Amino acid sequence: MMETKNEFNQTDYLKNQMKYLGFGESEQLHKDLEKGINSKKQEFEIKTTSDKTLPGNKAEFTLKFNKSENGGVFFNSYDAKLTKENGEEISQNFRVNRENSFTAKEAINLMEGRSVKIEFHNPKSDQQETAFVQFNFDEPKTEKGNYMFQNFYQNYGVDTEKIMEKSNLIFDKPEYKDNAIKSLEKGNIVKVKFDLDDKIMEGKAVLNPQYRNLNLYDNDMNRINTNKPLQGIEDEEKHEKANVKEQSIKR
Repeated sequence: MMETKNEFNQTDYLKNQMKYLGFGESEQLHKDLEKGINSKKQEFEIKTTSDKTLPGNKAEFTLKFNKSENGGVFFNSYDAKLTKENGEEISQNFRVNRENSFTAKEAINLMEGRSVKIEFHNPKSDQQETAFVQFNFDEPKTEKGNYMFQNFYQNYGVDTEKIMEKSNLIFDKPEYKDNAIKSLEKGNIVKVKFDLDDKIMEGKAVLNPQYRNLNLYDNDMNRINTNKPLQGIEDEEKHEKANVKEQSIKR
């Protein structure tokens, strides 16, 4: 009885882990998990998809599990592949940790070129710190086949609330503002209202930490050039920006 109970708890934990990371809780996903757990294989994979991409893009995921000698089953990492409307493919392996793992939606946001705010352990200060990260598509991939990250640390001065104020965003309720901050920092495209030339417009916003501003768009995702980089920021960011391998970040 005890063995059955342990197995049930483990399966339930893995189901919740997949749900938390944004892979859903479909019947097929759970069936594939149980099939892998009950198989004799030491390693198994589950394939799934997501529709949370930009229109025309397609996201596919391969979830990777392995078993320990004492019967434990662990969700170690997942491969993510984004196929763009023009056929271009972008792929990355994301490790799964107990804390601070990238969700499926955050993985999509990174592959589509947006930034995500993370928390990481800084070995120099031995403290937990935050940073915005995005893929550096201009650099060759690592030996493991992953993109390197561009990192914008706390001292780079990305303040989402101040950036939104500079962009003249309008919120009907205070909680809408808080929700927008959290969503922008996850790399999401956020529906917003903003004041443009004394007219209230509805559109969408994307946080751009590299230039410490918002990219604003109309509802058809046509860019509205209301934000311009601060004078000299392009030169400044070359000195402050650091590219490190993906292994140096725990997420």
